[in-house]
Amino acid sequence: MASTILGRIPFDDERIAKDIARLASMPIPQEPYRVFTTGTWLNINLWNASGDHADGFWYGHEQRPGRPTPLLDEVPHLHEVLTTWFNPDRLTMVRGRNVVEFSIIPHRDFIEAGEVEQFFRVIILLEDNEHSVNSDEDMVFHMRAGEVWFLDAAQVHAAMNMSSRSRWSLCLDFAAGPGFQPADIFARPEFYDPSLRPTLVERKPAAPDLPERLRALSTVVSRHNIKDIAFLLGRIHLTEEVPIGASWDWLIDITRQSGDAELIDIAERAKKFFVLSREVNEDFTFLPR
Repeated sequence: MASTILGRIPFDDERIAKDIARLASMPIPQEPYRVFTTGTWLNINLWNASGDHADGFWYGHEQRPGRPTPLLDEVPHLHEVLTTWFNPDRLTMVRGRNVVEFSIIPHRDFIEAGEVEQFFRVIILLEDNEHSVNSDEDMVFHMRAGEVWFLDAAQVHAAMNMSSRSRWSLCLDFAAGPGFQPADIFARPEFYDPSLRPTLVERKPAAPDLPERLRALSTVVSRHNIKDIAFLLGRIHLTEEVPIGASWDWLIDITRQSGDAELIDIAERAKKFFVLSREVNEDFTFLPR
């Protein structure tokens, strides 16, 4: 199932502004997925398996309903939205998230958990930001405040907000599995409205010689900048019509052209970790072994 809009929540502007201000003042737990991002990437745990706001891991060995953390009581409009609009029997985790001068590298979620069909991820922007975009293997798109987006995180996907303005959102994870339908995430059937159309981002055609021009980075790639180059390559698909996963092949090609065995190893391990396979609690760094 491609990423798509499932419905729209009519936020109260005044109340949501107060909740955003409260989110911005909350303690930030240690972020277990920092290697995937650059810039500001903050996650506030509002609902999870343990009820502990310091618990930032989104899955266990079984998918079971989560519960609110004490922080949810401090954002009453969001508390009301979550408990009124969504099915608590399927809701496993909710994070309040802010990204500023940020990008997340092309990657796939859930691959360390095995059966990806167990997981269903939803993103809801709490505020509009025209500089913020998301992508998957099919398109690049703007999410608008209140839209309830299914994000097909089992596909390769990425995102960017390169402005200095905040982009607060909710990331909701639901238990899916056999017989699951997208409408099952909602508390009431009428909340499900897949007829809403997305705002797509128009990209320019990629120049035929783009891979050749990118290969010139082989003359400057080093242990000090390979991570920066990986993130640079991962943003090209957001403005040019190239496959989202091409950035990893470009990075491997660039390092091979450099002739540096350690850089080649980093690039090949990075592609494996971010898009092919990784183990639970596996770590990665853009440094030589």
